[in-house]
Amino acid sequence: MFRKTIICLSFAVSCFAQLFAQSTRDLQKELEELKSVQDTVVLNQKLSALATGSEEDLELLTQYGLAKAWPRSKWDEFAAKRIPKEQFAFNKAQEKFFVEKDLNKKLSILAYIKKQFPNQKYGYNYALLAGDYARAGNFNQAMVYLQKTKDQDRLMAWSQLALVNDPKISKQVSLRVDQTLLQKKLPQEERIMLLNMKRYLLEQKQDYKNAVIIAKKVLDLNPKPSQNEIDHYNILLSKSGNYQAAFPALEKMIKNETEDEEIKGEYKRAYQFMYPKRDVKAHLDSIESLRVKQYEAKYKNYNGENLIKEKAPEFELLDANGNTVSLKDFKDKIMVIDFWATWCMPCKAALPGMQLLVDKYKNDPDVKFLFIHTKEITGESFSKVRDQSLAYFKAHDFTLPLYVDLKDKDTKKNKVAECFKVSGIPHKVIVDRNGFIRLNSVGFGGSTPDLVAEMTAVIEKVKELN
Repeated sequence: MFRKTIICLSFAVSCFAQLFAQSTRDLQKELEELKSVQDTVVLNQKLSALATGSEEDLELLTQYGLAKAWPRSKWDEFAAKRIPKEQFAFNKAQEKFFVEKDLNKKLSILAYIKKQFPNQKYGYNYALLAGDYARAGNFNQAMVYLQKTKDQDRLMAWSQLALVNDPKISKQVSLRVDQTLLQKKLPQEERIMLLNMKRYLLEQKQDYKNAVIIAKKVLDLNPKPSQNEIDHYNILLSKSGNYQAAFPALEKMIKNETEDEEIKGEYKRAYQFMYPKRDVKAHLDSIESLRVKQYEAKYKNYNGENLIKEKAPEFELLDANGNTVSLKDFKDKIMVIDFWATWCMPCKAALPGMQLLVDKYKNDPDVKFLFIHTKEITGESFSKVRDQSLAYFKAHDFTLPLYVDLKDKDTKKNKVAECFKVSGIPHKVIVDRNGFIRLNSVGFGGSTPDLVAEMTAVIEKVKELN
């Protein structure tokens, strides 16, 4: 199991203790309440209390800071209240190590830090160096640093090795994994990690028959496997050709309205194996049709109970051709805005439903859709964001009107997302003909027909109210 850490108040990882696996508080509700505090004095008092409170307090503070896109100085301010002076100085020194790309310079930085802070632990650094050496093609030195780690840091070191793309290194890693698994006194967490690595490497070679055997061993060792682990095991069962064993679980996933294309593909193959004389497309279409009717009935008497009325902000952004558009360009139109990004899995899961909405309203001149790519983390240039977005649309046969929300060069914030107070994505906004925001919706529940039915009901109600 990977070490679960919160984003540090002075840098990205490993500054504070691990988060609780399950919260006993409704932190999302508390976050919304905290964001609504207008009195600066009261707000600062609350934030200071959180900074010195429990781990859940710290998690809440972290989520608030992320939502507000705090600058570095703000993180440091609260970190100083939480962390002992020496530990804070150590964490600051570690930052240079974490961001350095040159391996030799990284080693020099570590040597300096160890000299300044001889009583600190460096297992996490060694784990990262194991990955660095493996990526540099030096397997033997990678193993030297792996051997310097233990417990959670050892797991991190192994995970670094699993992600190396060099076939030669991957082969050496695979052999070392097999050798290590022969050890009788191997800690169970490490054994599970290594088995998962072995499964992953087998999957990379499309050796599903052996991958599913390893996946079963992992499930047998784990007293509380996650649903994702169970689902993946059944996907591997299907990929290995054991459709009969995999079919009940795959059918359950389909009934739970999964949007996972891999699961859908395996279910089709398993269904065709189980019922060779039946039409799998007609079968899936009938399931989808039933769901559509159920959700349409759910929103049939929708009366706009969740609608709001806030003046939409003025904004400027770029369309796919690089032209600047603003709020006034959509005057007298109902705007359906979807803030999304290619790295955001829930955003992408919601796009099939949004495509259905676009198709549904393609002949309605009063409804305009804006799919605004925002909060990009891999590049900030217009061409890069635009090209990777359009490439994703093309690969999935989406015909969605793309717009790009770039970061401000000075503030490093996405300008349009800031205007609309977007803290998390996917974030959907509906603006009426008079320029008022009538809906703010964050996240995706996982059901395409539910999304389509709900958004349709809102759009039609907004039309009616205007």
